[in-house]
Parts: sequence; structure tokens; C-alpha cells
Amino acid sequence: MPLSPQALESLVKVVDLGSYTKAATALSRSQPGVYQHLRQLERELGTKLVEQSGKRVVATEHGRAVYAFARRQQAEEEDLGRYLADDASLQRGQVRIAAGTTSAEFILPTIAVAFRRRYPGIEVHLSAFATIPDVDAAVADRSIDLGMHSGPARFEGVLKTAFLSDVLVGIARSDHALSDTSELVTPDRLANEQMVHFRYTDAGRGRLPTFQMQVNQWFANAEVIPAAPLTIGTLAGMKRAVKDGGGVGIMSRYAIDVGDTELATFELADPPKRDFLLVSPASGWESTVVRTFRDFVLSLEWAADDPRGFIPARPDLDRISEPNQPEPDWAESQGEDIQPIPRPATHYPRDVPTPRWR
Repeated sequence: MPLSPQALESLVKVVDLGSYTKAATALSRSQPGVYQHLRQLERELGTKLVEQSGKRVVATEHGRAVYAFARRQQAEEEDLGRYLADDASLQRGQVRIAAGTTSAEFILPTIAVAFRRRYPGIEVHLSAFATIPDVDAAVADRSIDLGMHSGPARFEGVLKTAFLSDVLVGIARSDHALSDTSELVTPDRLANEQMVHFRYTDAGRGRLPTFQMQVNQWFANAEVIPAAPLTIGTLAGMKRAVKDGGGVGIMSRYAIDVGDTELATFELADPPKRDFLLVSPASGWESTVVRTFRDFVLSLEWAADDPRGFIPARPDLDRISEPNQPEPDWAESQGEDIQPIPRPATHYPRDVPTPRWR
């Protein structure tokens, strides 16, 4: 049966916001109009779609099914619009990409600038998401085009391709005793140091980023409890605190500017390692612009002259996301070593050619 697009849009907004009034404001409609849209849908479908729960309006079981249908329809309409507007010449267009902490601050900006240097008519919109599942969910529901992070846990509806390897390093102020050490630094050696750790200041933002979980596990494996009286919610803030004498820290080697004379790095014994992954939808239409950006990321051409020395992931390995498969144990155990999932290089998602490593 044909359902009113306006009524379905009202249902989605009411369920998202939990309020007829808020939905009406967001849609620039009257509150009675939005209310009548939902009553119309209920009459047409012969079932109750929403109900009051305290101060919120929530979907019933049947309402959730209709909500999911409406969201799929919206996504398909958006895909159609983007398809019709797609410019195969790459003279214009846009790509939306979300990323985890390190990727958003220190990797994606480099990629975006290099990409726009080659395709100046393409807009690149970068967003930093609080958690890896947030990124995966946004890619799966196509609210963004691509994602980037270091979380290999399987997520239904997305493909994850490893393209960059990372080794965590210690950071200290340039006049610190560790700044000129040639020895590998162990957790025991850092036991008496004041550590600067990463932690979101907003507890509602969820779990720690991958690298901090791995740092915690690195200490735990050695049965060392570090003194970390200072926690900061950005990598730039961590570096600033270390420079100002707040202690030493551990983070991605890619977060360090090699020309920064105020900061020194030191190598860790058995350092935590990870791969950065490019996350893309498992199915559905992909614009020429998004496909070109994805290929550009995987090619590592953007990293050729970067003094940070980006390390490619092994070209014969990538990570995939398959539905109904258990997550690796590390996702719940705060960062145990991760073994990549073997997969032939010729099987990159969407027939991506094997990256050309420089």
C-alpha cells in the first residue's frame, strides 16, 4: 500500500527526538500536523506505532519496523539524489568521512589536503566520532560515506580494509631523562613516572580509544599500575601537557611532528601495534567521488613525502566485517594483540587494485 512520504518523515523524526513538538520544530511543521500524520499511518496500517513512555514518545514493536522501513526509503532517496548529481569528471562533488581519535587529528587531514590538491573541486567533510562503533554505524546506515579507525571488530553492513600500520611510542619533554635514551623503555621503567593518559572529559562519550586501551594493556601485561594523575581528552592536549612538564605519554608515532623541538620520542619494549582501517559500506551504490577518494587512501600516494614515515599495512592482508561472527577477544579485554584476518590482496572490497606501496 502507498504510504505518505510526509507521514513517514514525521514518524522518523518523532522517534528520533521522542517528542511531537521537537519533531514539528525540526520539520518546520505544526505540532497537530505531525500528530495527525502518525494517526494517519496507524489507521492505514491498522496498528499502533508509537506510545508515551514517561515524557518521551517511543516506537512500539510495529513502530520500529515501520521506522526501519522509512529510514531505508530515505537512504535510497538520498542515494538517488547523489547519483543523479554525481560528476564522473571529478570537477565537483563531496565525500563525507568520519574517524576515530588519531585518524581524525593526524591522518585524515593530511589525506584530505593531498586529495584536494589533486581534485580542487571536491569538498571533503571530516568528522571526529567519539567511538569506533559510532563510526561503523554511521557507515552502515550511510549517513557518512567512509570511516577510518583502528578497531577491527566485525560490524554488520561494513567492510574494513587495513591500509596503514602503527607502532605506539613514548613522548617526553625534550629535556627529560628519557629524551635521549637508546634503550627500549619497559613498563617497569615508567612505573615511577607521572603519565599523561587519554580520557574523554565527557563520560557519556563511551569507551576509550583503541590506543589508550592498548597502553593500559601494555602496563597490565607487566603487572605495572602507572601513576596517571593527568588525563586529557585530545591528543594535542596530551602533547601540550607533556611539553609543559606534566609527565610522559604514549601515543601513535603519526601524532608526532618530527620538527617539534619541544618534544622527544622514545621507543617502547614490545610496543603496542595496530592497523588503521578504511571502513566502507558492504553494499549499495558508491559515487565516483567516494570511490576515487577510497582508492586514493589505499594507494598511500598521499604519504610518499611525509616525514613521519607512514608504514603500509601488509598488502596481502586486510580486515573484513561479516555479519553474525563473534568479535575478537581484544575488543572486550582492553587491547590484546590482534592478528589480521588473511585474505588475498585481489579480493579488496569493490575490486580495489592492490595498493602501490612506495
